[in-house]
Amino acid sequence: MSKPNLILSRKGLDSSNSNKPSLVWENGALVSLPIPSNDTTRYADLKYLDWSYERIITDLKILPKSTELRCHCDPDIYAENKKDTIKDWKACFGQHDIAQLHLEGRKVKEGDIFLFFGWFKKTQIIDGQLRYVKGSPDQHVIYGYLEIGEIIKKPEIVKKYYWHPHAQENFIGKDNHNALYIASEFLLDTKLPGFGTFKYSPDLVLTKEGYSRSKWELPKVISGDKLSYHNESSKKDDYFQSACIGQEFVIEAGDDIKSWIIELVRKHRFND
Repeated sequence: MSKPNLILSRKGLDSSNSNKPSLVWENGALVSLPIPSNDTTRYADLKYLDWSYERIITDLKILPKSTELRCHCDPDIYAENKKDTIKDWKACFGQHDIAQLHLEGRKVKEGDIFLFFGWFKKTQIIDGQLRYVKGSPDQHVIYGYLEIGEIIKKPEIVKKYYWHPHAQENFIGKDNHNALYIASEFLLDTKLPGFGTFKYSPDLVLTKEGYSRSKWELPKVISGDKLSYHNESSKKDDYFQSACIGQEFVIEAGDDIKSWIIELVRKHRFND
């Protein structure tokens, strides 16, 4: 039986689409803000607690205020945004074009695990206004996970997941390299949920302390030169230089990586 792949997947706001990061809430929740797009979902349709994403991006001065601003809600792993309004909602992630070809080339399959990371900064609420904490570091942080239970590529089946952006015509009709990755019920050989988000912890931070966010201190179980888009030259004297290109970095996961993922989920999955 082949070993699972671990996929480090870069998602949410970054310097290519915003000059501001996603946020760490005061309670430690990692709220990944989706990128702007022409999809049907509006920032105003999404929320954390009683805060709409439209209010969040307005308070943090990320984008101009508008209830019509739309976004690419993917990966769709924040159950609180969909489970009460979409009866048949399932957590899933979509990919297409060159990034999907990369996943296919690395033979990503059912049972493989996405760890989603992005650019984050701590926030606080001051006089009813959400603000970044002055002086807090900009960091790449792992904020969520999804084990692949099913991979769907046939357009007629993808369309059944109508709430997901990759089920819309602009993705289905664009090329033949559009896929949905549906979450499994359980993670690996445990009874832990097959998807979820994390509560902030230093264990989830990829950025090396005191360095710019793309300079990492990789977990010891991950061999950086075996990550796709990386090689021996990525290893510097005192940090690991993460690639500027690529959305998904893939590595074969042995028992040590599997145990590390299970421990992360057990200790840091956000349940509040």
